[in-house]
Amino acid sequence: MTPHYQILSIARGGNSARAWALFLSLGWDERKDDPKALTLKGRLLKDQAKATQGADRVRLYGEAAEAYAAAAALERDSYPLINAAALALLGGKPERAHSLAQETLALLESGPDQGENAYWREATRAEALLLLGDDTGARAALADGIAQLPRAWEDHAATIGQFELILAEQGRDAGWLDRHRPPPSLYFSGIIGLDDKDEAIRQDIDAIIAREQPGFGFGALAAGADILIAEALHKAGAELHIILPYPVDRFRALSVAPSGDHWLARFDALVEVAVQLDVLTELPDEEERSIGVAVELADLVTMGQCVRNAGGLQSRPKALTITGIGDEPRRQHLVWADTGHDQFMIAVARKVDHHSMTKLADAETKKIAAILWVDGLDMDALAALPEGRRNFQPAGDARYRISTDLADLLATSRSLLQHNVDNRISLLIDIIDPQRPAASLLEQASDMARASSGGAVLTDYKSAMVLTLEPGKHTLEEIGELQTANGPLPLWSLA
Repeated sequence: MTPHYQILSIARGGNSARAWALFLSLGWDERKDDPKALTLKGRLLKDQAKATQGADRVRLYGEAAEAYAAAAALERDSYPLINAAALALLGGKPERAHSLAQETLALLESGPDQGENAYWREATRAEALLLLGDDTGARAALADGIAQLPRAWEDHAATIGQFELILAEQGRDAGWLDRHRPPPSLYFSGIIGLDDKDEAIRQDIDAIIAREQPGFGFGALAAGADILIAEALHKAGAELHIILPYPVDRFRALSVAPSGDHWLARFDALVEVAVQLDVLTELPDEEERSIGVAVELADLVTMGQCVRNAGGLQSRPKALTITGIGDEPRRQHLVWADTGHDQFMIAVARKVDHHSMTKLADAETKKIAAILWVDGLDMDALAALPEGRRNFQPAGDARYRISTDLADLLATSRSLLQHNVDNRISLLIDIIDPQRPAASLLEQASDMARASSGGAVLTDYKSAMVLTLEPGKHTLEEIGELQTANGPLPLWSLA
């Protein structure tokens, strides 16, 4: 990993202070003739500004603006120049912002290759016009850019976030940006035992999708509600992001085939058109997980994917669930309700009773739980914890706790990092027997902790998605990949 990427990864992981400390320790602040270093400096100072208030925020925005401006002076490029202009405004220098915005427009006119692509060229023009007070021109340029690359959702979202900052500083309404936001993300789920020939169910699904207009669907593909909703989403042009609790063939045999052969071709067709297909894999020493708890974990991961996708796109997450008439809410529905996001329910008559899945999850000895692993935990840090959080198990030079209370483990990890920022910590969420955790899960938690350079808790992809649903202010970012005995493991940072 190059120093530039290492610093940027730490910053993206939400630890701006540690990224800045590394930036300084490597001497990058002295590289006054390096556009790459100056642009990175601007990014880090901007992150610091967002994390503070008052005069410090204004000062840091101003310093970030000058770093970007210095980069643009060395290498004439619209990206650092427009950032310098916007940050100058946020740094309390509207005249400087005006001047840099005019320079940006002139550069765009003189350099037809300016901008990473057709969208960014017009978005940069729109931002410059916005800074110059040309609201009409800014709106037209942004619309032109979006028309060039209408599905560049992440780029559109980044622009909207920047424009919101500018309009707030100018004291102007940002409501017009809503028409340009990427579409909502929809988590979908529901029962297996329903009558798929009931046109009323299809009509209800279609009506909700037509009204909410989701662009992204997140769910599984069990026979019944899952497949009906996924088909409606695909027909409406939404991207399908599918996550299964078992490998595809095994899931097909367990959750599709028993409902009738007519579901199999529909399942296969949806697998083919899915933009993303994830599978929750089991480690070598694990027995196959029971379907109730496996589905519950997959649902939590899927909900996290939906919420994260919507957040990254400056959009909204929603949920659509088909339940049996008179059913008690499943745990997953209660988790979603606790997020405060919209949830739409369609109640239908069941053909077959599938309550046994929920009962099985209740009776299962293995639970959805987390391992909090700390490599080299010293006794002073342990003693500083509240008494109820000291029950760590020894594992060589490391210690770990297993709990179903994620909020408690998050609070414990924060306390440990406050005591010693260099603590190497991991948090792994999986299906675990708290009394007899699989050796491979403990090994994975250990591997992740040892990969840490401190300052944040490391976790894996599925755990990061589940943690997305936890209340409180925390940042989750992918930072790389760890090679383990069981293959590559995506690493995420929790700060």
